Amino acid sequence: MSPEIHYDQDYIEGLLHHTPEIIDDIYQRFASKEKRFILQKSGTVKDAAHIFEEALMDIYYYARRHPLQVSSFEPFLQLLCKRIWERELEKRGQRIAGMEAEENAALTRDDMIDIEDVLKEGEKRRLAYSLYLQLNDSCRELLSWSLTDCLQEDIAVATKIPVQDLPATRQACYLSLFKDLDTRLKSGSMAAEDLSTADRYLSGQLPEAENKLFEARLKTDTTLQQQVKRFDLFRRLLAQRICKDPDREAILHQLFSRRNAWFSPKESTPTPIRNTVILIALFAAGVAIMLYISPWRKNIYRQFASTEMQAPDTDSLRLPREAIEKFNRGHFSDAIIILDKVLQQHPNNLYARYYRGVSKVDLNQLEPARADLVQVYQQSNDLKYEAAFYMGLSYLKEGHKQECLDWLLKIPSQAPNYIKVQKLIEELGG
Repeated sequence: MSPEIHYDQDYIEGLLHHTPEIIDDIYQRFASKEKRFILQKSGTVKDAAHIFEEALMDIYYYARRHPLQVSSFEPFLQLLCKRIWERELEKRGQRIAGMEAEENAALTRDDMIDIEDVLKEGEKRRLAYSLYLQLNDSCRELLSWSLTDCLQEDIAVATKIPVQDLPATRQACYLSLFKDLDTRLKSGSMAAEDLSTADRYLSGQLPEAENKLFEARLKTDTTLQQQVKRFDLFRRLLAQRICKDPDREAILHQLFSRRNAWFSPKESTPTPIRNTVILIALFAAGVAIMLYISPWRKNIYRQFASTEMQAPDTDSLRLPREAIEKFNRGHFSDAIIILDKVLQQHPNNLYARYYRGVSKVDLNQLEPARADLVQVYQQSNDLKYEAAFYMGLSYLKEGHKQECLDWLLKIPSQAPNYIKVQKLIEELGG
């Protein structure tokens, strides 16, 4: 049963605290309306689900950093969805008349200002994230670590970059990112040396003497002041998307668990059936929160995890027929026992290691599975991208969408499994 909503502000608080009952109420009251609107304006059901989720996450992100008061939540959400869809259509080279909100009477002037602020911040976050995904693997990994509070020594260990080289490497990565950002936004670029100093300043890594000199410059150089402020904003917005955040993951799980119930491509079902679907979705969401594994992730995992063990041609890598039979029948525990024996005798048999890793992913033995798969990814030409794919699936099982995407994006277009990879990325909304 949905809670009684006394104030529209309760919806904001429910998103901030990812309260299941309030989020369900949001879907029951508003999802169908926004779905109909997107479908009427050249969109698909998948577009509708994406825009609705983006709008809710934009509100969530904004409210975490700024006080956000709404006089009427429904028109606020409705207009925000329309604005996000309008921007998406512009990217696709489309323009459709009638995008203005039909009824804004319930919105105050402050509401309208807040909608534009939420939208602008959301568009900047989406832009920064899309350009971040275009960076090379090492830059993506380094920036994701650099935006945390980790010690530089720990970052050096994680990225395998010497501590003394971290500032210069970060500078090169940020320059690449901001070059594209500046081009898109048609804004002036910050000098490379200033960007590096600003990065160290914002990260609290400048020695005291240099810190005082830089702050003195900021007080007198208004251009630099604005550039550093903008740099800080994009660093914060990017951190919201790429840094580990249990609260963000919790609300994303809840949105994804409701996607199939409210944004199905099938025609609307009769009310009694729909109510049953809602109850099932609520129950499933509750179980997902308890287990930290949502039905959405389970379904996608099962859809993409199917594979068969193939006997390698090389005699030195030959796998026991019994292992092949056990694996292909889904008897993964039995297959692991046999593959353990193979690897005891032949530790360099990467086929055995790969299939053992895949088996362990299916059995939720995720850390040992990743140890096998990373070794295969690093050492095997034949299985490199298959191992990357299952690394992504291992994070999908935990609900870590970003880590899943990071591994999927390592797989190039010439890889044999590229089409499957792109379909999974599309399912993830990446």
